[in-house]
Amino acid sequence: MIAAVLGLDLPLRTYPSGEPIRDAPQLALLGRLRSLLPIVLRWLTEVPLRVPRDRRAWDAVIEGRGWRVPVEAESHLRDVQALSRRIALKQRDDESEVVILLVADTRHNRHVLRLAALDLVAAFPTPGRLALAALSNGERTPGSAIVLL
Repeated sequence: MIAAVLGLDLPLRTYPSGEPIRDAPQLALLGRLRSLLPIVLRWLTEVPLRVPRDRRAWDAVIEGRGWRVPVEAESHLRDVQALSRRIALKQRDDESEVVILLVADTRHNRHVLRLAALDLVAAFPTPGRLALAALSNGERTPGSAIVLL
């Protein structure tokens, strides 16, 4: 309004800032896991839960012959209790027997996982290396696991 009174035009332009993709670290993490899987396994991303009208989705799902394993990827761990609760609810509602929690292998995340180890072992009893070895061989992981990459 003031610019109009003074007879001035106010030109305004916007320019993109920051990363064009907000979840670039998570996509890179998922890409690292995908690169370790054999071609016989199917890789799907942003897979909706098998619940009608539910808007939640798994970050990825790995499918083999007669089985599927959902994947939740976290590039930076924060609230482990909230994360565990969110995964447990998705796992229950989607009726998924096992799930992979894929975590970026950083000093911060390793520290958080060490602090929360006793709380996480019940939900993710299979060692990550064992789960990754099974998937790398085109087989279903024997149980839910935390995989650091």
